[in-house]
Amino acid sequence: MTKKELHQFRLKGLTSSRLGRGRKRIVRVVVDPHASTPEAKRVGWQLEQIPAGSRSPRGKRSRRWQLSLLWLSVMFFLGMTGTAGILLLTRLPPLPNCQNLPPLAADGDRLYCAQVAAQSGKLEQLVAAMNSVGRWPENHALYPEAQRLMEQWSQAILDRAQQKINQGDLSGALAIGSQIPVSSPLYPKAQSAIASWKESWQRGETITANFREALKVQNWPLANQQVLALAQIDQEYWSSPARQDLLLRQLAVEKEAWGQLESARELAKSNSLNNIVEAIALAGKVQSDSFVKAQAQAEQNRWSRTLVQIAQQHWQRQDYNGVVTIAEKVPVNTAAFSEAQALMRLGQAAKATTKDNLLGFIDAMAVTRQIPESSPLHQQAQTAQSNWQKQLQDRVQLQFAEAIAGVDQKNALQLAIDQALLVTPERPQRQQAQTLIAEWRQKIGRINDRATLIGARQIANQGTMEQLKAAIELASQIQLGQPLRIEAQTAIAQWNKQIQVFEDQPILDLARTFAQQQDLIAAIQAAQQIRPGRPLYSEAQTIVEDWIAQVQAAEDRPVLEAALALAAQGRLEAAIITASQIANGRPLYGQAQTAIAQWRSQLQAIQPVLPEAQ
Repeated sequence: MTKKELHQFRLKGLTSSRLGRGRKRIVRVVVDPHASTPEAKRVGWQLEQIPAGSRSPRGKRSRRWQLSLLWLSVMFFLGMTGTAGILLLTRLPPLPNCQNLPPLAADGDRLYCAQVAAQSGKLEQLVAAMNSVGRWPENHALYPEAQRLMEQWSQAILDRAQQKINQGDLSGALAIGSQIPVSSPLYPKAQSAIASWKESWQRGETITANFREALKVQNWPLANQQVLALAQIDQEYWSSPARQDLLLRQLAVEKEAWGQLESARELAKSNSLNNIVEAIALAGKVQSDSFVKAQAQAEQNRWSRTLVQIAQQHWQRQDYNGVVTIAEKVPVNTAAFSEAQALMRLGQAAKATTKDNLLGFIDAMAVTRQIPESSPLHQQAQTAQSNWQKQLQDRVQLQFAEAIAGVDQKNALQLAIDQALLVTPERPQRQQAQTLIAEWRQKIGRINDRATLIGARQIANQGTMEQLKAAIELASQIQLGQPLRIEAQTAIAQWNKQIQVFEDQPILDLARTFAQQQDLIAAIQAAQQIRPGRPLYSEAQTIVEDWIAQVQAAEDRPVLEAALALAAQGRLEAAIITASQIANGRPLYGQAQTAIAQWRSQLQAIQPVLPEAQ
């Protein structure tokens, strides 16, 4: 509603016609009852003319003239007043300045400015418009009009939020929809829509996640079910045919990719070089946007690693042509590619050394220098380069090493080993060098171990617990695989037993002391602290069993004596019941069972006589 509409008025018939002689024309201003709003009622007015009651025509003519003159004066005054009122009412007040609306502006002006701002359709303006009029109470004169406009503005905001959700922007839709205030008539509808969006979005994400999980595990029927489930969501973003087509295309891609990977795996199972190469090529055809691609890439890396290992085997056999042929088949997109390239260069360098000329060795060393430090084969390349430099000196080095080892001392043997280690694996003398190295290491080990074991025995001969522990610690330095390892372990076991005797003898002595004091329970508990596998365990168990028997006999003796007393009284059944309390395995069990058998025989003998006696 504009300011112009709020300032309407109506002017009802002011005519100059005469009503007749002796009649008056009276004009009054009244409130327009047809104004649409209370605000308009305050500014809408109308002019009505009311004929006054006529006097008797028989009055005096002199008074009629005076009255006519008086009424003409009144009519002139009222006419001028009415004209001024009409001019005042028809002049519209100026529109408010919405850009600089004062804090104490009238609510009508605020409503007008809010409507003007909302006409831009911008979200910020719509929200600001609702905030400016949304706090009016229900008894406010402009409350109905404000509510009507807020409903329009809220619907515009809700439509914009719906566009966001249709575009897949849940957060944007929620951010827009949540700006509808509680005072808006559409607030419940907005909250319901937000809840519905969240629920549908959650369902869509869950179904999509289930679809992806089904693809990952190759559960094609479940994936199809998820596509159908997605179509049932009451939200355009999720249920659109385009999204279903996208998922179905992805499903088809996954099926095809999985088939390719399975075929590649079947080829690779044979471990044939050609089949592995073909399997790598087939796995490389799997589309990059499929879930299977990660598995295919992993298989490519694994099979490429197998090719590198096969090439390494050819390297060990000095089949350098095979090294180059196999290494060049490793694809560039695999993790083993850089290592394969380095291995291929090493193979080419080694081929150059087979020419057995100085230029071949120079070329080979130049190739190995091109292998970067980051390569896994860098150290191998450096070793090969070093070996090629020293190949001509290998035999001289072995002879020199043998001469040194002839001294048969530890330092000399170690020096001989260091010299023999310079003979590299690809040299013909490598096997002889390894044989000599193993022999010299055994000699060094035997020398070291003999000295260690002699020292340990000397310490252990002192016989104290502390010295035995020190001997064990020293002998334990002889490691597994060394010549005197078994002899050292045998001595350690013997010394451990001696230590255990030292540890357990006080316990056993204490137990015997308790037994001498007739405290068999304490004696048993003390002796049982000696664990199985220790030297004094058997001795402890023997005396414990004896003490347990004594304790049980002492416990059962009163029971047996009570049974015997009952039997002496002729109460054989009570005697049997009492003696049966002695359990099997206890010392007096045999005596009890013998007595029970005797009493049962006596009962059987007297039972036929009992009826006659009665």
